[in-house]
Amino acid sequence: MLFYIKKFLSLEIAVTLLLGGLGYWGIRWKGLPLELAPGSRAIILGFAGAFWLTLWTLLVQYGYAVLKGKAYAQRLTGSLAKEYAQTGALQIILGGLTAACGEEIFFRGFVQQAWGLIPASLLFMLAHFGKRDIRVVSLWSIFQGFYLGLFFLWSKNLLVPMIAHGLFDFGGMIYFRNFMSRAEKPA
Repeated sequence: MLFYIKKFLSLEIAVTLLLGGLGYWGIRWKGLPLELAPGSRAIILGFAGAFWLTLWTLLVQYGYAVLKGKAYAQRLTGSLAKEYAQTGALQIILGGLTAACGEEIFFRGFVQQAWGLIPASLLFMLAHFGKRDIRVVSLWSIFQGFYLGLFFLWSKNLLVPMIAHGLFDFGGMIYFRNFMSRAEKPA
């Protein structure tokens, strides 16, 4: 579901406020730590995390091209990319920021600290579950949730997965928009 709301900026902001609010409430209710310390270490780790997520995603795409054929991999990418074909610059910037804030406060700050890495990763995957044409992408989002959770575990700073998630989504929306514009050009 979270894959689809990015094309509606007002919905993205509403969901961010909902997830962030629930996460913050849960953190306070359970008495969990909330570390959001900016600094060079957090920024470097966040950028490194975004790089890792991007590399891993490209390897998955390449794997699909090798195992199921290039046409399958292109259709799969196109199925997700069509959701972002019409996104503007403001949507791309705010889409990355909002996902980073709301989702990370909820999934890592609250769920992961309260119930663990695996339940948080599973819930993250379920929240990103999509229609049949992107179901396989929805399923592998468990690994993105797992990696974001590891970034949080290693750093003890929620800002690290926020930066990684925001940059990854920002880059992904640009990539998908460009993918669609290339696909729509006549050969």
